[in-house]
Amino acid sequence: MIAAHWVIGNELVHSLYAIVGTYLIIKLAGGSFGSVVASFLFNFGYLMVGYYYTASDGYDICWTMPHCILCLRLIGLTFDLYDGKRGELEGESVLSKDQLKAALVEPPSLLEMLSHSFFIGGYFVGPQFNFRKFKQFASPGFISQLPGSPISYGFRRFGMSIFYMLIHIIGSMYVPAMWPSSPEWSNTSFIKKMLIMPFWCKFILYKYLSAWLLAEGVCIISGLSYNGLKEDGSVNWKGCANVKLRRFETASRFGHLIESFNINTNDWAAAYVYKRLKFMNNRIISQVSTLFFLALWHGFHTGYFFTFMNEFITMNFEKELMVLLERSERIEKLNQNPVARIVMKAIGWVWVFFFMSQCFIGFSLLTWDRYWPAYKDTYFILHLVYLSWPLWRPPFKSFLKLKPKPEKME
Repeated sequence: MIAAHWVIGNELVHSLYAIVGTYLIIKLAGGSFGSVVASFLFNFGYLMVGYYYTASDGYDICWTMPHCILCLRLIGLTFDLYDGKRGELEGESVLSKDQLKAALVEPPSLLEMLSHSFFIGGYFVGPQFNFRKFKQFASPGFISQLPGSPISYGFRRFGMSIFYMLIHIIGSMYVPAMWPSSPEWSNTSFIKKMLIMPFWCKFILYKYLSAWLLAEGVCIISGLSYNGLKEDGSVNWKGCANVKLRRFETASRFGHLIESFNINTNDWAAAYVYKRLKFMNNRIISQVSTLFFLALWHGFHTGYFFTFMNEFITMNFEKELMVLLERSERIEKLNQNPVARIVMKAIGWVWVFFFMSQCFIGFSLLTWDRYWPAYKDTYFILHLVYLSWPLWRPPFKSFLKLKPKPEKME
């Protein structure tokens, strides 16, 4: 709490209101479906009201930044209590593997909730970690029972945090975040824009990577990141990892970016939103609902919604494309050649490297009057390629020489 007050001052009271409010919901109706609904409406509603009163036309550095992390943590806590109650009444078989790991039988005390919420390794920028994991970490003797020291790995992540922050600072001197809405952008040729934009995007994203690596370093050194032993017997300290650096930097599919960037928030959304909508029996509705939730969770700026719409278009295009590639006789023959495999991965990396920035324009510029002209100046190339897929899919399928679909077993 002292660190939180040092950063956001008296606006710390908003975090306290949310924690105490959720505690009262748990005391009155903890473990019931009604408590989940009440917690969701209270915490998400509080965040939305905060966005409404603090919003400007840019990024707002104020109490709403840590509060959006806290919002998910408190909603997740009530879900975990609900799962624990369901497991008691209906049997553990009704819970998924992830729900079993996080389910709570007993509600936490107010002091435990304060500790869970204000832990410095997760309060400001995440990562998300459930209360059950945190309570195990906070129990007496946990640190002494660890099978190794996390210091070395933790400081390596600190070092990577500093490295990425330096690249962000230096890169932003030449290509600032608002470059696509600047006069310099207007005076730059299309080809030059397309060549510079991937680096512009990377320089911005490295700011997030740096913050997450810094927070992860705290979680590692504290011991919270302990995630058991690997198959080779070494210690796994990646329990609070929010980014997979190697996967992110070598991504040859957009799915690799989703897997490696803001991991804990994506996992939270999958566990507490996407999978909870399974009863609708429609993956598209679940996917759209989850992406809409994540866009609104970031704020009211239309750029957030445009960005997550781009993600929806991109991921569905890629999913269909990968199914075709897996059935292709040509690709199967190429995969038998080690050099050809490397070339194909390089092509995928270039594809992701150049089109990632197109997905990201709205997230960086936020407002319609800034990101729409930027998309117009790049001729909506992202949407032109993906939305025209129905037109060039037939000749592309012919080129691939697809194998017959396997017959379904009756």
